[in-house]
Amino acid sequence: MRDTKLSLSTEASEGLAVVHVAGDFDLSTVATFEAELEPSLSAGLVLIELAGCTFLDSSALRTLVGAQRRVAEAGGRLVLVAPSQPVRRVLDIATLDRFIPVVATLAEAGTSVA
Repeated sequence: MRDTKLSLSTEASEGLAVVHVAGDFDLSTVATFEAELEPSLSAGLVLIELAGCTFLDSSALRTLVGAQRRVAEAGGRLVLVAPSQPVRRVLDIATLDRFIPVVATLAEAGTSVA
């Protein structure tokens, strides 16, 4: 059985925050994600890196839309980066890219993070 526990980490510098998401992002982990994201909401650019995310449900989609709204209200921009194949499929079905930019790499998001 695979480990699906949510793992989060954040890298921040002036005007930029990168939140790395790995594991299952679902109803049971939304609060943990929101707590991790909260300090980054005022960054000018917030990148949610989803390469290690194995699952995304409707509550996670709702949370991402809410995060985008909160970042925009603070004058920033939120971008989803490098979604895994299963996550990309959910994003495509939900047409979330109409509301939140989705890019393949951190470089495409307009930054480079070491």
